Amino acid sequence: MTKKKIIRIVVIALIIVAILLLVWFLFIYPRVVFRENESKLAAAGERYYQINRSYLPSEKGRVVSVSLNTLVKQEYLDGLYTAYGKLCDLNESNVKVVNDGEDNKYYTYLKCGNMESDVDHEGPVITLKGETKETVSRGSTYEDPGIESVVDDTDGKIDISKVSVKGEVDTANVGNYEITYTVNDSLNNKTTVTRTVVVEERLSSIVKEATKDTNNYYKGFRDDNYIMFNNMLFRIVKINDNDTIMAVSEESLASVDYTNDGRFANSSLDKWLNDYFYNLLEDKYKDLIVSTKWCDDVVNKDDYMTTECTRTSAKRNIGIMSIQDYNNTLQDGNSFYDSRALSWFSNIGEDNNPWTFTSMYDYPLKTEPMNQEYLFNVRPTITLKKNTKVLSGDGSSGNPYILVENNTARKNSDLNKRQIGEYITYKGYTYRISNLNSNGTTEVIMTGVIKNGDNELNIGYNNGSGKKVYNSKQEGNIGYQVINDLTKYISTDLFEKTKVEVPIYSGRVTYQGKKNIKEYNDIISIPSTFDIFSAKGLNSGNGGYWLIDSSNEENIKTMVYPIGTVSYTPITDDTTAGVKVKATFKKDVIITDGSGTLSDPYEVRD
Repeated sequence: MTKKKIIRIVVIALIIVAILLLVWFLFIYPRVVFRENESKLAAAGERYYQINRSYLPSEKGRVVSVSLNTLVKQEYLDGLYTAYGKLCDLNESNVKVVNDGEDNKYYTYLKCGNMESDVDHEGPVITLKGETKETVSRGSTYEDPGIESVVDDTDGKIDISKVSVKGEVDTANVGNYEITYTVNDSLNNKTTVTRTVVVEERLSSIVKEATKDTNNYYKGFRDDNYIMFNNMLFRIVKINDNDTIMAVSEESLASVDYTNDGRFANSSLDKWLNDYFYNLLEDKYKDLIVSTKWCDDVVNKDDYMTTECTRTSAKRNIGIMSIQDYNNTLQDGNSFYDSRALSWFSNIGEDNNPWTFTSMYDYPLKTEPMNQEYLFNVRPTITLKKNTKVLSGDGSSGNPYILVENNTARKNSDLNKRQIGEYITYKGYTYRISNLNSNGTTEVIMTGVIKNGDNELNIGYNNGSGKKVYNSKQEGNIGYQVINDLTKYISTDLFEKTKVEVPIYSGRVTYQGKKNIKEYNDIISIPSTFDIFSAKGLNSGNGGYWLIDSSNEENIKTMVYPIGTVSYTPITDDTTAGVKVKATFKKDVIITDGSGTLSDPYEVRD
């Protein structure tokens, strides 16, 4: 035999020995040790019951059990119990004793790592009728579907009457309820199965009930149709035939021109609503919106009381109210939609001018076609999915329907992680989040105007220039006064200097109009007429206030009148108005208290 063959045989032998050793140490020996420990556990269990004979089951079918944990603690087994380095499960490993009517039988179950005794240690399989998660409507009657079968490896089929059922469902209250089903086999192995029953309230059911006698519309003065939508109050208008729901903003959010080509789709108003406003919404609210065709038919002065729509736009996520919708909400000449400021309707009137609305005058003078380039109030209108759920609330203004889980900020959390529309209080003034900037700063707009004590501070252009163009560097300009005079009435410590864009239009101020941009770097400024929350809200004070949009036309300047409508009349040097601040909180500002609502705004610090 050659030396080469001898070496090959030795190598092969060594490999075989190595494989055998691996098989021994990895598979055979651990099993041998496990079986030895299983016998030790069985012996320890028997000793335990020999000493504690009173613990043994005295009636047929009774089962008693002692855990490995108890046996170790009471020193029936020495030390920490392991099987070949694998720590055994102290609580699941046990010795059971079953009284079969003639004698006591012992069953030993040991679990160490992935090794376990060949003893039935699992409870029966419970199969429920119906689903493990069911949904019912509030106010309905719920009947538990019950149990289909119970089957055990050892005992076979078990009578379902042996199953203990606990839990109740209160269909009068929205919430999640649990029903538990529990059963034991003859070795006392227990199984518990849970059925979750969700009691929910669909908004469509509420609206149907509330409007069943009013043609599916809320009519007149109502205080039961409020919803909270992305931190903005909306009012439910109606339920549609397909169970979707129309809702309109309770407040005017901005002042925008309609400027159209005879249709709502692709108008300036459409673009503001769907390209700007819609994109500010949180995704969880967008998910509730159904893209809808909006009424934009032609309505002439002789048929302004119409309640039927004859023409609709292309589908849009956001729209506005139509004259027909408004007329359907009237009761004794009044509607929950009434507002003093001039607002747009979606309808087109004579000479291609859209219809507007105000409650300043007695009906029918509330509606009138107006120049489509005027800046009138916008109250966005949405259509909600038919399966929209109500999580809480009763529909009142103080407790509106909540449609989305919206956790408020924790103390010491970042302000820049919050949401559009939430309220902040800072050094005596309340602000509203209008944008969350990509650099981590938070844009806000003051809800009211700057005051000196209880008095609103009014300023005007006194620089002698015919063009009323906002300029923070020009002495006598309102921009200059905002930065140099009015900052002493508010705190700006948490604000960050930011780029302020002043749009200067060649003619009228319109959303898609031709303009030049003048830029400044200031600590505060004033809002644009196209900014969300720039319109006069319920907490904007009694007076009017300036807007930043400017025009090259002589004496033309945007300003909100005290009633909430944007002025387009010439502004002279003696015209004065208040200041509603637009500012940017630094990115390191944190929340110290509050819930972000108007009644309990966030308090902040750096």
